[in-house]
Amino acid sequence: MKSQTTKRSGCAFRTLGRRLGFGLALVLASLLASGLWAGQAKPLAALEGELLATGTKGPVLKMHDKDQPLSAVTQYLFHTLQDKRLDGREVRVEGTRKPGGTFEVQWLYTIHQGKLFRVRYFCKVCNIVALEPGPCICCQQPTELQEIRVEESSK
Repeated sequence: MKSQTTKRSGCAFRTLGRRLGFGLALVLASLLASGLWAGQAKPLAALEGELLATGTKGPVLKMHDKDQPLSAVTQYLFHTLQDKRLDGREVRVEGTRKPGGTFEVQWLYTIHQGKLFRVRYFCKVCNIVALEPGPCICCQQPTELQEIRVEESSK
């Protein structure tokens, strides 16, 4: 009888140890994650101007006081910045300034009458939304540039 009690209490201690270990792991993970998110929570800078998408040096934002070279955090966003259909359009870019002098874009909006629009590409034939300009991944027909109004509350 004593050996069964010992087995049960040993099992209880192992279960308690596992729960404490799991709880400790969760606490550490949440602390690490909050530290990582805190590092990314810096507000993005916003610039507005005319997008020069087809320049030889890459996309540039022409502002009243200077021309700002643009880069992007993703390849598809960089391809959007190079889309000739957006050349000469008034845009708002949000991102961070990089040490090399470029502005790294994380968000791109077009501006019409003071209102923001997000850019997407759409294939009417296949009813597919694409992230970047170019042919549809399904039917290879050209995608249509669409601008969707950004509601102030959703931005």
